[in-house]
Amino acid sequence: MGGRMPVSEAIEKPGTDGGAAVLLHGGAWDIPPGQHEAHLLALRDALGSARGVLEKDGGALDAAAAAVASMESSGTFDAGRGGVLNLDGEVELDCGIMCGRSLDYGAVVGVKRIENPVLLARFILESSDGSARILSCEGAERIAAENGFTLVANDKLVTERERVRHSELRQRLADYHTSHPFLASDNVPRGTVGCVARDRGGRLAAATSTGGTPMRPAGRVGDSALPGAGYYASGSAACSATGWGEAITASLLAGRSVDGVEAGGVPAEVLCAVLERMRTSIRNRDGRGATGGLILLDFEGSGAFAFSTPHMARAGWSEGGEGWAAV
Repeated sequence: MGGRMPVSEAIEKPGTDGGAAVLLHGGAWDIPPGQHEAHLLALRDALGSARGVLEKDGGALDAAAAAVASMESSGTFDAGRGGVLNLDGEVELDCGIMCGRSLDYGAVVGVKRIENPVLLARFILESSDGSARILSCEGAERIAAENGFTLVANDKLVTERERVRHSELRQRLADYHTSHPFLASDNVPRGTVGCVARDRGGRLAAATSTGGTPMRPAGRVGDSALPGAGYYASGSAACSATGWGEAITASLLAGRSVDGVEAGGVPAEVLCAVLERMRTSIRNRDGRGATGGLILLDFEGSGAFAFSTPHMARAGWSEGGEGWAAV
């Protein structure tokens, strides 16, 4: 079966006992060389946001939200300002965030007027009585407006890069005379962003945010807002996923990664195993195996990243060490 075998790298635990750590991703796909520097700069900014929280004894949830909000606002990734456009030419955003200690989570789906969905998802996590953890579309935006969030016009979230891409992809659809011949391809953006963090108290958190798939039907829901699929955190590990959302959801990729570590697996080996299982069990219409990427931290601050695409934008830092970023 076609598709790239997963590659991974282990992340050593912090040099300081009980130290903080953070891993980020900015999407797994065939990121063009001309976009590498922008990805690296935006990753470093986001890493600095998370590090600033953790070095001041802030919590893992605070760090994850800060990092993801930075990436949402950067305009570089398929998240927040800069998200890809759906068939109607609009930005539609999904996001979820989860606390490993309490298993509380909050998520939003299909919001069109929120620049930083992760901050709204975080608000839902903290304010919910358990009866509403995932809010969608106008309902989520109404809650946001009632609680002091600024609503923006959808056009404010659309970058010129995505206007051009939307026009080019619309022409490709017309040329193919079919619906979506390329949407599961690594050649279109999967710049979903994510963060996993461990604070000095040993608490873990995970967050994932996305603009979805280019040219998807309005209202499509992928994996990024769904706990266990696009993100998951427990007392043992925290994981964030990126890639082909429908395959990630069917594979419960983030949840199974955390389960594998809880069962005693080595993080890098666990991530490769779940990606390989997805690759060999789910195919796109061309017969190629499903692809994606993962980041994970365990309760000690050890972790790993893995991806089965040509590139994955990723970054990390642990207390007592220097930050790094790569594409």
